[in-house]
Amino acid sequence: MPTYLRMGGLCQNETMELYEGVKTLTNNLDASRQSAKELSKSIENVQKEATDVAVQRNIERRRELRENEVRKELFLKKVLMQWEHQEQVRQEEIKIRADFLKKYGKRWAEVEALRVKLEKQEQEFQKEFNKDLNKARIAQFWCFVVAGWIAYFLVWGK
Repeated sequence: MPTYLRMGGLCQNETMELYEGVKTLTNNLDASRQSAKELSKSIENVQKEATDVAVQRNIERRRELRENEVRKELFLKKVLMQWEHQEQVRQEEIKIRADFLKKYGKRWAEVEALRVKLEKQEQEFQKEFNKDLNKARIAQFWCFVVAGWIAYFLVWGK
């Protein structure tokens, strides 16, 4: 059969070239479609991750808000308990003063002077305690420094 045999107006070589072109085009279209599917999946995954992060942050914000509310509530309860305690102390002082005045008359100034003296003495004791505590902390610090220095020379020796 001659090579110029025509089939529908095309020669056999041209038909083969057209077939190869269509086959290449089909393969390219399939590869493009597959790439588009993978790209779509990738975009969906990114969107899902972004949504998950947003949901997690929302949960964390709400949890933090609840924790802050609980802290405020606990602090308020603590303040109220402290106020009640101080009020009880004030009421007790008023009662003691009234009882004292009934029993001893106008000698309350002596009690106040004694109270001031005892408060001053307590402040002095606290001051001396703080000085002793500071000295102990300084001594402890230097002990740690010396121990570190000894450990250094025991390990690396020089």
